Amino acid sequence: MSIPASRRLVRTVLGDIEPGELGPCDAHEHLFLDTPLQPGEEFLDEERAIAEARALYELGGRSLVDWTPLGLGRKLEGLVAVATATGLKIVAATGLHRDAHYTEDDPVRSLPAHRLAQTFAEEILSAEIPCGVIKAGASYHRVTAFEYTVFEAAAEAHARTGAPVCVHAEHGTNGLGLVELLASLGVRSSSVILAHLDRNPDAGEHAETAATGAWLQFDGPGRTKYWPDSTIMRLIADLSERGLDRQMLLGGDTGRRSMMRAYGGGPGLDYLFRRFKPRLERELGGALSARIFVDNPARAFSFEARTHSTP
Repeated sequence: MSIPASRRLVRTVLGDIEPGELGPCDAHEHLFLDTPLQPGEEFLDEERAIAEARALYELGGRSLVDWTPLGLGRKLEGLVAVATATGLKIVAATGLHRDAHYTEDDPVRSLPAHRLAQTFAEEILSAEIPCGVIKAGASYHRVTAFEYTVFEAAAEAHARTGAPVCVHAEHGTNGLGLVELLASLGVRSSSVILAHLDRNPDAGEHAETAATGAWLQFDGPGRTKYWPDSTIMRLIADLSERGLDRQMLLGGDTGRRSMMRAYGGGPGLDYLFRRFKPRLERELGGALSARIFVDNPARAFSFEARTHSTP
């Protein structure tokens, strides 16, 4: 589909779509992942990825945003295969994760911000299989020197492409600080999506972060050994009462082999739509569910079309 440059779009691995075509969206997933931080938890099989994604589609999911960045088993061709086999609209990520995911001798550590930014921008603007978001990651309550370089590169790539910046906030910490850091680098807060905030279920703190215009993303449903789904439900209800229902997103973040039913684990990539979404509708209403799963992703993951990168 050809979308005029003045219009907003969502860039999927199969091409650009109108934001309204995204449909019910799982805002944070991983279909392929391999990181030294999680030995034995890699998942790289294409047929199993298709099986997991198909289960999501059968429950009404129509899109997902895959947050696996460079160097961690990302398979763009695999994402195309999953999208083609299932009908899901899939948005891929360029960028890099937080410091701990890369070994000390990883070549990516020696690259300056402008080189990383060029790679990120090219993956969005000119790659055969395009990415639609830029990933950056921070450590627990802090940003390491490597991570700061990645944030600089993400900001520069955002300036060149307009694509949103998706941020890993370790254990949901330092959300406001990360938004302020990106703002100092020229990124509008409305283009920043903060992940894992429900791991720090403090509605007051997140409301302060949301006052900047940033997106609040929760991706912990099903992780019962850490907290029950009711904790996330209360957080959503509290933030909604504070008028922040138009800044929340929900994802599954199925980031380990042991979480995939196709590998014999659980709760499965479809848990968000199989269990959490129906409960959200029962307890907090269908209108709020539609806003979080449909309306908000269409705004959060869309950006104005650009045809070239300006250094």
